[in-house]
Amino acid sequence: MDLSITPCVLSLLLIGFSYAQEIKISPAEKSIRRETNQKGLFITCEVDGLADDQNANLEWLDPADNVIGPYNSAAMSRIYSMQMRTSNELQFDTLKNGDEGVYTCRGTIGGNTITNDIRLELYDGIKVLSNHTQQPNIYTDAVIACAATANPLPTVQWRFANRTEVKGERYRPLPQGLEIKNITKADNGVYICMITVKEMSDSLPFQINVTVTVPPSLKGPPTRSTPIVGKRFEMTCVADGTPRPSFTFKKDKIVLTGERYKVSVVSDVNVNQGMLVIEELQDSDEGTYSCVAHNQGGNVTESVFINTIVPPVIEPIINQSVPEGNAVELVCIAKGDPAPVVTWRIAGSDITISDSQDKDITIESSVEEQPLIQVRTVKLKFAKLEPKHANNYTCSASNEAGTQEKDGRVLVEFKPNFDDTPYSSTYSWLNEKTEIKCVANAVPLAVIKWKHNGAIITEGPNFKISSERGTRQMTSILEVSVNVENMNTIFGKFTCVAENLHGEQEKEITLIQAVVPSAPSISIDGVSPTTIDLLITPHQETGGQPIIDYKVVYYAEGDEQNKVTRMAPVSSNSQELRTQFLIDKLTAEVRYYISVEARNNVGYGAKAEISDTTPAVRQPNNPKVTSPRTSDDPNTYKLVWEKPETGGKPLTGYKVKYYQVELKADDPEKVEKVVGEMITKTVDQGDTTQISLTELMPSSAYELQITAMNAIGVSMATTKIFTTPPGGPTTPLLQILQGIDVGQQRVETEGMATAAIIGILIAIIILLFLVIDVTFYFTKQCGLLWALKGKVAGGEAGGERADAEATDHEKEAFIKEGKQDSEEPSAKENVDVVNETDKSGEEDKMKELEPEDKEEKPVTESAEEVKEEAPPASSPQTETAPTPTAEASAESAVPDPQGDDKDPKV
Repeated sequence: MDLSITPCVLSLLLIGFSYAQEIKISPAEKSIRRETNQKGLFITCEVDGLADDQNANLEWLDPADNVIGPYNSAAMSRIYSMQMRTSNELQFDTLKNGDEGVYTCRGTIGGNTITNDIRLELYDGIKVLSNHTQQPNIYTDAVIACAATANPLPTVQWRFANRTEVKGERYRPLPQGLEIKNITKADNGVYICMITVKEMSDSLPFQINVTVTVPPSLKGPPTRSTPIVGKRFEMTCVADGTPRPSFTFKKDKIVLTGERYKVSVVSDVNVNQGMLVIEELQDSDEGTYSCVAHNQGGNVTESVFINTIVPPVIEPIINQSVPEGNAVELVCIAKGDPAPVVTWRIAGSDITISDSQDKDITIESSVEEQPLIQVRTVKLKFAKLEPKHANNYTCSASNEAGTQEKDGRVLVEFKPNFDDTPYSSTYSWLNEKTEIKCVANAVPLAVIKWKHNGAIITEGPNFKISSERGTRQMTSILEVSVNVENMNTIFGKFTCVAENLHGEQEKEITLIQAVVPSAPSISIDGVSPTTIDLLITPHQETGGQPIIDYKVVYYAEGDEQNKVTRMAPVSSNSQELRTQFLIDKLTAEVRYYISVEARNNVGYGAKAEISDTTPAVRQPNNPKVTSPRTSDDPNTYKLVWEKPETGGKPLTGYKVKYYQVELKADDPEKVEKVVGEMITKTVDQGDTTQISLTELMPSSAYELQITAMNAIGVSMATTKIFTTPPGGPTTPLLQILQGIDVGQQRVETEGMATAAIIGILIAIIILLFLVIDVTFYFTKQCGLLWALKGKVAGGEAGGERADAEATDHEKEAFIKEGKQDSEEPSAKENVDVVNETDKSGEEDKMKELEPEDKEEKPVTESAEEVKEEAPPASSPQTETAPTPTAEASAESAVPDPQGDDKDPKV
C-alpha cells in the first residue's frame, strides 16, 4: 500500500465519523402536546459517542431562534436550559400561552454543526366553574349548573351517582347544566357531570351534591314568658326549613341589636329554635315583636304584641291609734299594671275581711289610671272601735306579675280591764314566798299599784313588786313572804289597781292559808304470799295544794321496831286519781300493819291505817297467752305468754301441749274434734316467755295448753286455738301427689310413660290403705292388721289381750285428760278447767297433782318434744290443770320469803 495516501484516508474516516454523530431529543416524538399552565415540563437533548476530549457545545433555541440561556435567579426565569458536556435540558417551570412552537437543540463537534428539533403544542385543559354543592329551591324547574371550559371546547354528559345515564321527561340537558322539572326532596343526591375533550382524549367526572332548598316555615306564633317589668323576658319561635333557617327579631319592625337583646339559635335533630332574651324588662319594651326565620329559599315572619306587666307596689300604711268608740280607717294604696286586686285580712289569718263579717267594718275601693300604671286604693273602715278591733292588719295586692303585702296596725285605746288575770285567789303558807299576779289590759298601758287591807303596799321585808310589759298588757307581780311575825295578818284580800288616761279599775285577789292534806283512803287490791297491793285515794281536802307523794310505813305483827318506810309517787295518769303501790319482799302467812300519809307543799297530813295477812305459798297462776291467733309461718307457731304470778315460789318452767283439731263450722272458736297426735314441750326456765311450736301443717287449726310450774306444783292450764296459713311443706303423701321434694328425692310425673303413672297410682292406693288400716289398728282395734294379729297370736291371745287392753285403757285415760268432771276425778289425775280469757276465781280451786305429772322429767335444754295421743275434742273454755302432789303439799309448808307475786284479794 502506498504510504503517501494514508493521511488522506484517515482524514476521510474522521470526517465520516463526525457526520455519523447526531443529537437525540427526549421525548423522542417530533411533536408533544401539553396543557396550558402545566408545571414541570423538561425536554433533554444529548450526543452519544463523544471522546473524552470532545465537547458538543449543545444549546437550545426558542421558536424565534433565540438561544435559551441558563436559569437567571434575578429574573426568576420560567424557561431556561441546563448545559452539561454531552446533554442539555430545556426546563419549563410553568407552561403559558405563547410557549408553543418548534424548539431546536444545536451542537458543534469537530467544527461541524448538528441540530434536532421538537414541536411543543399547548391546549387549554378542562376547567369547571360551577360548585360541587348546589341547593335549588323546592318545587321549581331547577337547573343543576355545570359550566366547563377547555380548548378545544368540551362536551358534557349527565349521570347519576351509580354511573347510569340521566334521562327521562323531567330531565333536560342544557348548555348551562341539567334542568330538573318541579324538583323535590326526592331529587336530593349526587349527580355526575361528565366533561370530555375528545380531541385531547381528556375527560373529567365532576360530582355535584344536590340538596333541595326548603323555604322556612314557622310552627305557629312566637311563645313568650310573662312580660313582667324588672324580670327576665324570653321569646321563642320554632321554624322548619332546609338548610336550617337563621332568626332575626324585630320590635315595631326595627331589628333588635345591642347588649340588651340576646339572640340565640338552638338546633338539634328534632327542633330548630330561635330565642330572644331581655334580662331586665322595662316599661318601654312594650310593643309588637316579630320573629323572622330565613334561609336562601326565603323568609317568613310571625308577630305578637307584648303588653308589659308591672308588679304591685304598696305605699307605706299609716298606723292608727284611736280611743274606743271612735271611727278610724286604714288606707292601702297599691300601684301596678294591670290594676292589682287588693284585700285586707287580720295579720296571720288566711280569711279575707268583708263587709258582711262585722257591721262596724266596711271596705271601700277605687281605681285611678296613670300613664303606664294604675293605682288602686282600698280603705278598711271601722265605724265604732272596740277593743276586739285592736290588731295588725295585712293589705295584699296581686296581679299577674306577683303579690306584695304590707301591715298596718289599729290601736284601740281603752281603760284597764283584768280579763286575762289568771285567778281570784291563791295559796301560801308559813315560810313560803308566793307570787300574786295581776294582768291589766289597757291602751295606753296601765300603771299598777297594790293595796292590802286598804293601805298602799310598798316594797319591804314582806313585799316585793315587779312588772312585765306586753302588747296592750301590763303584768304586775306581788311577791308575799309569810313568816311567824305576819302569819296572823298577811292572809286575806289584796287589791290590784290599774289606771291610764281613760280610767281606773280594781281587781281583788284573796291570799288563802294552805294546810296539810287530810288522811287518804286506802284499800288492799290484792295479796300474794310475798306482796300486798295498795290502792291509795286522796282526800278531797288537799289543803289547797296538790298531793306530791305518799309515805307508806309497814311492819310485821310483833316486829314494830323494824318498820319499813317507802315513798309512793302520785299516779302519772291524769285520768286516774288513785295511786297503786306494791309492797313486796314480804313473808308468807304473816300479818302486816300499814299506814299511809299524803304530802303536799305544806307537809305531811293525817295517817290512814290498814292491815292484812299474807297467804301461804302455792302453785303459780296460769299464764296469759299474748301471741296472735294466726301464725306467720305455715309450719311453725311462735307461742308468747306473760309471766304469771309465781305463788310465792320462783317459777321452774312451763309445759306446752298442742295437737291438730277441726273447728266447728258454726262456731270457729270451738273444737269439733281432734285429728292429730299430741306433742308436748317442757320449758325448764321460769324466765322464758316464748317458744316455737313446730311440725305444723299448713292451713290447719290447732289447740294448745300451757301450764306454769314452781316447786309447789303446776298451775291451771290456759288453752288457745291458733291456725296456720297456706304454704310450706305438707305430709310426705301429699308431697308425692303434688310432685314435690320428699327428703332428697323428687317424684316427677311429667313425661312418664302411662304404665309408670299407673304403677305409682296403685302404690299410692296401697299406701293409703296401709295408713288407714294402721290408724284403725290403734284407734278402733279393727282392720286387717288387727285380724291378722288375732290369728297369729293363737292361744296367747288371752294374756296378751289383757296387756293390750290395759295399755289401751292407759291411752284412753291420757287422751281424756282435761275431760273429767271436777267432781268425779279419775284414778290417774284430777284436773280443773280454765279459759285463757276467764280465769278469776279459779286459782282457789286447784287440786293436788298425781304422781304421773310429778314424775315427768324436764329436759336440760330449753325444750323437749314428746309425741302423744291427742285428747278428745274440747272447746277453749275447757282446759285442765293438775293439782299438787303429796310431796309438793309437804314442801308448801315452808314459806318462801323471796316470792314476788300476789293473789287477788277475796
